[in-house]
Amino acid sequence: MRIIAVSTGLALLAGGLAFAPPAYAAAGSTLTIKVAAPPAFIGDEVTVTGKLTSGGKALADRDVLVDVAGKRQIVETNGQGLYIAELRVPRSGAFTADFFGDSSYNESTAATPFYNVVYRTGIDGFGAQPRPVAQNKPVNITGRLYRSGLAGREALSGARLDLLFSPDGQNWSYVASAATDGKGKFRFAPTVAQDGTWLVTLPANSAADGWAATEKKIWVDSRYPTRLSASATPKKVKYKGKVRVYGSLGHKVDGLWAALGRVHVAVYFRAKGSSKWRFKDDAWVGADGRYGKKFTATRDGYWRTVYKGTGADFRVTSGKTYVDVR
Repeated sequence: MRIIAVSTGLALLAGGLAFAPPAYAAAGSTLTIKVAAPPAFIGDEVTVTGKLTSGGKALADRDVLVDVAGKRQIVETNGQGLYIAELRVPRSGAFTADFFGDSSYNESTAATPFYNVVYRTGIDGFGAQPRPVAQNKPVNITGRLYRSGLAGREALSGARLDLLFSPDGQNWSYVASAATDGKGKFRFAPTVAQDGTWLVTLPANSAADGWAATEKKIWVDSRYPTRLSASATPKKVKYKGKVRVYGSLGHKVDGLWAALGRVHVAVYFRAKGSSKWRFKDDAWVGADGRYGKKFTATRDGYWRTVYKGTGADFRVTSGKTYVDVR
């Protein structure tokens, strides 16, 4: 006959007693998780902390797996049962911490709320050409749109950009929209009617793993096209005789050519066989856009005039006219 007493750990066998170790159940555990500052952007570094306990007792030297939206790190609890992990956020999602248990304590888990994060964005290679631009002519506004993630900057393709214009930098008017290509590049070609600031803006996409808004602006100077004629008389003149250089100056305002007067044009001469133009004098342009000035002719050569332009009108150089000195 054999009697086994499991509850006391004693087994009565024929001929003597033997000890059987009792079976104990693993104790429960509790895990907490906390994020120091909720992330806003993909690529942000977050600090995740928490504590592992059992019945209020800190569990030291235990491994905890921290998962930040797919980015994982195993950390160990310290003497107070605390753990800490620092990771960069790869995408939107909830963060979790897991203790997988051991022979003494059961597993436990903790999770944060879902964090909606987006990409930072920016525009590089931004510019406008030509500058200044002739009134009522197109200007090319170009650049590249990018987003910043764990791997750094990368092209943001297929995103819609808006182009706005303001003459004073405060009141804006919508002009056009365009989508970026596969390399994130974009191009606008608006017609410029006046000086002002052009603004390229990317509206925010607040969906999970979307993008933040960004913008870039540039000032474009619009000037009136100009034209300048020059002639000289007589075409043949005696040595040290007088030659009259004359012509007209005009600019195109709102699509119509008009006289440009009450300014100076510079008169230049280039001797036959020379490559250098030499300044002779300024000639006054009357209100009707006409000018004329006499010079002493000593050498065969070419005459021309130059209007140096202003903030409103382009610089322009006339054609050359030849005078034969005998």
